Order: sequence, then structure tokens, then C-alpha cells
Amino acid sequence: MPEVDSLLHALRDPQVYPWPVTSVKMVETHISWVFLAGDRVIKLKRPVQYAFVDYSTLQKRRQACEDEVALNRRLAPDVYLGVIPIIREGRKFRIGTGEGGDIVEWATLMRRLDDDDMLDAQLQAGMEPPQLAARLAERLVPFHLEEIPECPGDPDAILNGQLGVVTDNLNELQPFLNRPLPSYEFDLINRAMQRFIGTNRRVLRQRVVDGWIREGHGDLRCEHVSIPADGPLQIYDCVEFNRDLRCADVASDLAFLLMDLARLGAQSGTIRDLIGAYQRAGAVLPSGLLRFYWIHRALVRAKVHSLQLADAKDTHEEQRISVKVMEYLHVATRQAVKTQPAVIAMTGLSGTGKSTVGKALAQALGATRIASDEVRKTLAGPHPNEDIYSAEWTDRTYRKLNDLADEAVASGNLVILDATYLDSERRLAAADVATTHDVPFLLIETVTDDDVVVQRLEERQRRGDSVSDATVDIYRWQREQHLAEPPVIPPGAITIQVDTTPDGPTSLDTVLSALEDAGLLMPQIGDVRIIAT
Repeated sequence: MPEVDSLLHALRDPQVYPWPVTSVKMVETHISWVFLAGDRVIKLKRPVQYAFVDYSTLQKRRQACEDEVALNRRLAPDVYLGVIPIIREGRKFRIGTGEGGDIVEWATLMRRLDDDDMLDAQLQAGMEPPQLAARLAERLVPFHLEEIPECPGDPDAILNGQLGVVTDNLNELQPFLNRPLPSYEFDLINRAMQRFIGTNRRVLRQRVVDGWIREGHGDLRCEHVSIPADGPLQIYDCVEFNRDLRCADVASDLAFLLMDLARLGAQSGTIRDLIGAYQRAGAVLPSGLLRFYWIHRALVRAKVHSLQLADAKDTHEEQRISVKVMEYLHVATRQAVKTQPAVIAMTGLSGTGKSTVGKALAQALGATRIASDEVRKTLAGPHPNEDIYSAEWTDRTYRKLNDLADEAVASGNLVILDATYLDSERRLAAADVATTHDVPFLLIETVTDDDVVVQRLEERQRRGDSVSDATVDIYRWQREQHLAEPPVIPPGAITIQVDTTPDGPTSLDTVLSALEDAGLLMPQIGDVRIIAT
């Protein structure tokens, strides 16, 4: 692509566009440049060549634009307006036809959708659209079961292609191990995936024979769904650049959306109802198969964000990308492992990252997390008329933590108690909950360099966005008390220490390794029985 910088600079100028534009916003992905200009959008392909996409020549980029329009009109007929040239004449660029100049690039022209109608934005704002499952099913069930063609070919060749997409993605994540992917957590997922493939190859082949491999969307995520209150649902931005990625099991296409809905906090009933709508229409969607593809799709997103690390402009952006990669990795882990009931007590001084580690661990394992800060404020109500940090209130809070833990463990859950647990008596009381139910008790301690803790607490106070009221003074008092009289370790407790000093997301590898060694965790993708039609 000639003069990339000049072209991108020109496309930021509202005067370049042949329709009314007052301002232009550019959005960059790993394979595209998108310009939001007035009531329209133009999308350019970056001149990149990866294992899964080739935009290395102008003709390939033009063909990709034409494919994008044709394929996306299946689910977003009112959005994709056509393919337009970008012309350079002298030092100036213009969009569209006209006399003179040379075509230097091609772009997809789209109608701009309202940002507030995007499903990901609505879910992140805690505003799930009403009847979400029904509206999605109304459009997607006919698409998947009636409108799109089966992918023809020899069943063994198709199966190898399907599994190749999964294993290639696993291999393409290898260069990112430990930057930013924690190697042990990734290995857990990898073992679960390989075991599933080895165990289910015959029934996966039967899925091909039964016609479930169809040319779907390929990138079915919430940010590609526009769901206005008073207009038709639009699903856009399918994979146009690689037919092998579009040709997938219907369960795989759907699992991408299910994974994203869960990640963004959609109600569990919404996910259950959407699966139910498919099943009532005749779709065969075994739970183990959905889990398998749920994991695969989360790892695809982890890879996409990992690829962005090479373009990170500074340490802050690199950390932001790494956090996103870790989020998707935890989403995959949750589906790839099976856990046993146990009681985990987080411990450590204020500001050392107990809650950060506890939240990440709960996300990765699907564990029940019970946090003292949240329990304390729930007990007190919105307008407490007394000091909720008094010794009496603290005792009440820890008793309630144990009561809630008792209920959760009795239901067969792995429980994470997120509190300081710097007092021997409170540690022993938490351990008693585990003893009562004859399950292991684990003590996970977070440690951080002193100056880092102070910096983090000061920054947290300035932001004012934490449920915790811990201050630097509280931290220093705790530190003195802890050094003077270290709390006991309950008999039989499994102890784990996590260093949270480094910036960026904290690796859970130490914890996951200890859990697997203790027999509390194993890589297993749930129910792997697949019923052929």
C-alpha cells in the first residue's frame, strides 16, 4: 500500500468525503482501518499477511471488500452499501469515482449504526435488551439451520480442516507464552482440548456427515450485533477473508456468541434460552461440544489481542492489551477445567491484590467468590448509622462469610473467601468450614513490595472507584501487626504465595499448579458424549 501514512492522514479530513462529514474517527484493528465519517463508515484492509489472512496486494484487498459486502448482506442487508475506490491525484486523495487520478486503495462502504444500539455496549452498561434471546434466535436460527449452505467435501478432509483450525490456533498462541499468556494455565487448556479431540474424533466426524458444518458468520460476537429498540436487528462484520474460518460447525459459530454474552454479563437465562431455541428448531448441540468451541473462540480472541502487542505504543497500552488477553484466557479456562469443592481463603495486607487475584481465580474456575467488603456493606445497608469497621461489625462480617461459605460448599462449589485473614482465630474458623464438609482448605497469600503497595493505595484513593476503604495508614498498621505476631496456619492447610508486585495482570500459574497437584482441578471439557442424528 503506497504512502500509508499520507493516506491515513487524508482520510481523517472531513473534506475528503463526498457526503456531509463534520468529524472523523479512526478505529484500528489488527487487519483493518475503519473510519467513522458522518452517517457512513469506510473500512480499509491493512496490507498484512498472517497465517489466516492475506491482504498483501491491492487486488486481494479489493476482492476482500467485495466478498465482505456480499457475505455480510446475509445478516445485515441494510448496512453494506458497496465497494468504493480511493483515488490519488497528485498529492491529494478522494473517495469514489471521478476523472483523473489513480486508484490506490479499495474500501467497503457501510451505513453507520448507532453506538448505543451495539449489544456489547448495552451489556457493559448493565442494560440487557428485553427479550434478547428471542430476538437473537429469531434471526440466527433460520440463518444457521435453513439459509446457509453446508460445506461440501470429503468428510475426513472437512474434519481435518475443522480440527486444523483449532490446533493451528493453539500453535499460533505459543509465541505469546509468558508474554502475556501464563504457560501453566495455557497448558491446562491445551491438554483439555487435545484430550477432547482424541476422545471424540469419531463423533466429530459424524457431525460432518450429518451436515452441521456450514458456511456461517465466523466472528459472531456482541460488538457485531446492533439491536435497536425500534428497528431490525443487524449482525455484521463476518469473516470474509477466509472461507475455512466461516465453514464451521453450527455449534462453533453459536459458541462464539454464547462465550461473548457470558463474558459481558448477560443473564444465564438468556444463554440457556438461546440454546433452547436452537434445540427446539432441531439443532443438535451437545454441551461438551459447545464447551469445546466456547474455549476455542475465547482463545481466538486471546490471539487477536496478543497480535496487537507488537503495535503497542507504550507500556500502558501493552498492559491494557495484556489484561484483555488474560480475560479471554480465564474465560477459556473456566470451560476447560473441572474443580472439586474446597474452601480458599485469600490473605494478605491491604493493597497487595487479594481481590484482584480472587476475582481472576473465580473467573478462571467458575468458583463462588465471597468478598468481605461487599458482605460488610450489604449487612450495613445503604445508610449505616454506626461504624461498620468496628470490631463488632468486623466479627459479624467474618461470621457471615463463613455462613455463606458453608452454604456454597454444601452445594458442591469451590469457594473463595476474599478478606484479609490476618487474624489466627478467623483463619481457624474458615478452616473449620472446610473440615465440616471434609474438603481441603487453602490459604492463598498475596505479597507485594512495600513501595508498590503505597503507590497503588494512593492511586486507588484518588480514583475513588474501589469498594474497599483501605488506606495507606491501614496498610502500615496491618504490616506492623503482622510482623509482630504472624497469624497461625491452620493444620492441614495448603499454603500458596502469589507475588503481585509486577505491573499488569497477575499470573495464576502458581495457584493452578497447586490445585491440580492437590487433585482439586483437572483439565476436562465436561460432558463429551455427542449424539449423532
